Amino acid sequence: MALLDHHELQPFWDLAGGQVKIKALEIALSKSLFDLLLSRSNAEGVAHHESFDSPLNVKNTEVWLDLLWSMGCLEKFLEETSGEVLYSTSEMAKNYFVPSSSLDCSQAVAFRLNTLQTFTSGFEKLLHAPERVPKKENNAESALNMAVAWADAAKAQIFQEQRAVTVPMLNKIMDYLMASGDGVFLAEQRVKQMHFLDLGGGPGLSALALAKRFPEATGVVFDFPETAKVANDNILAAGLQDRVSIQSGDLNTAQPEGAFDLIWCSSVLHFLDSADEAIARISTLLKPNGILLILHAEQTPEKDHCERVLPFYLFMVMKGSYLPKQGEISKILNQNSISVIASKEVACSPMAPVWLHIGRKNHA
Repeated sequence: MALLDHHELQPFWDLAGGQVKIKALEIALSKSLFDLLLSRSNAEGVAHHESFDSPLNVKNTEVWLDLLWSMGCLEKFLEETSGEVLYSTSEMAKNYFVPSSSLDCSQAVAFRLNTLQTFTSGFEKLLHAPERVPKKENNAESALNMAVAWADAAKAQIFQEQRAVTVPMLNKIMDYLMASGDGVFLAEQRVKQMHFLDLGGGPGLSALALAKRFPEATGVVFDFPETAKVANDNILAAGLQDRVSIQSGDLNTAQPEGAFDLIWCSSVLHFLDSADEAIARISTLLKPNGILLILHAEQTPEKDHCERVLPFYLFMVMKGSYLPKQGEISKILNQNSISVIASKEVACSPMAPVWLHIGRKNHA
């Protein structure tokens, strides 16, 4: 037990220390340390490992390993006979930082670290930037660049995050919806045979999760043409091409074809010209009593919530992307014949908590 409470400046000292943790993790990922330590080793064995371009300083390596241990990335053991300290990859790191794992997120985490570091280097410049041109006036070349970048991300970091984080989150949400006794979801038979839409689905893993959960269901993944091709490859690899198809286009100017019992829309509105117009179009895609599950980061009046959200979305807002205030999405849904049944915070989403809005399409 500490003799005295933490000083009120401790959170700001922790910010400084966080930079060291980031660098320690970046180096560990770049050197495939967690693969190396699937078998126990001492600091000297790590420092002189044959996979490194040159040997590391043994003493400095030991303190680096201790820092990673303190972060939950490594386990630490004392060899009884020799008194030697050994290190191995923790269960968490085995799950998320080892490429052979089915939940590997090493590329995704490295991408997030790099993206936010790049933003911080231009933070002040953005504060002095002139007012931005509305997104809908941006040129076609910019839209194409975004589509290509999004497709590349869908092959790597977004694929990893969907597989390790978004799909488990979706399954938990479906568990809640199916178990709720307050009429939140569709009739059981309709759920089994539903036609669903994964809107802005990226690599399509959410759609595949729904198809696997409901073997009689059919679905569509909609995204940019380049990204839809990535999703199609994953659909083919899963052998579900008879039940899950792709459609493509820019949601600012196009929309999917069909009528759907369920629409899954996760963190899509950030990238659109107008949330109002997008939700109005989404509403037309829902069958009567169809369900819309829309997840989105929001800025709430709560200080603690903003501290968890704004570091990840501030740079997007500064560049013109949409971060709704609390209550905005529910209001837009209600204006478009979608009754909000429930709104709940979801803390297990990638990066920061989001709000899940469960809406039901009203009868005509």
